[in-house]
This record gives sequence, structure tokens and C-alpha cells, in this order.
Amino acid sequence: MAVEGFSVEVDGDPERAGADPRPGSAGPTVVTVSGDVDLAAADALWNVLDRYVAPGATVVVDCSQVAFLDSMGLRTLIRAQQKADGSGARLTLAAPSEAVLRVLHLAGVKELFVLDLTGSGS
Repeated sequence: MAVEGFSVEVDGDPERAGADPRPGSAGPTVVTVSGDVDLAAADALWNVLDRYVAPGATVVVDCSQVAFLDSMGLRTLIRAQQKADGSGARLTLAAPSEAVLRVLHLAGVKELFVLDLTGSGS
């Protein structure tokens, strides 16, 4: 289902957002999120993150193009981080926009996440 004002793509390919992870793929999976991450978009984002956050996986969520993050979007990111923690995966929020950083700070949950403020993927 398309959500107006929101998009998510995996490794630069919007078609991969619904695809299964590539077995044995080297390097991190990059999930790029754009637009408003709100109630309307939270399920679509969770469906992608749930698919790729798996035991041993490294997932980088590029948040540089997120214009708005509400409590449901934050809940989705926390849920993905909890899944990563429980499964031995690594989840990094890369280049978080001011909107994302503000919500993480105001909610007091910034320390739950690995943040790559430069977006280098490390």
C-alpha cells in the first residue's frame, strides 16, 4: 500500500522493500526512509524493518530525508531496535534529520539507538 508523503527503499531499490533479504549478501542492508513517518506510514516501515532485521544482519536506516516523525514512527524504530537487540542484529540510524533527532531527544530514547550522525554507515 502506497502512503502519500512517505517512501522506503532498500539498497537504493524501491522494489526490494518487499523482497526477501539476499542470502549471504555482504555488507549492510541500507533502508532509506523519506518523508513523514507517522501513523499512516508506520506499518509499511515496520514490514520492511521486520523483514531485514534478522540474526546476524547489519541494517542501516538512512534517516536523512525524514521530514516528520511522530510517536508511531518512533514506536516502529524502537520495536526494530528491540528486535535487533534480541536477535544479535545490528541496527544503525544513519544521518538522522533534525526532525528525528528532536523526537529521540524529547522522548528520552536517543541512547537506545546506535546513531551515525555523519551517515558514513559505520
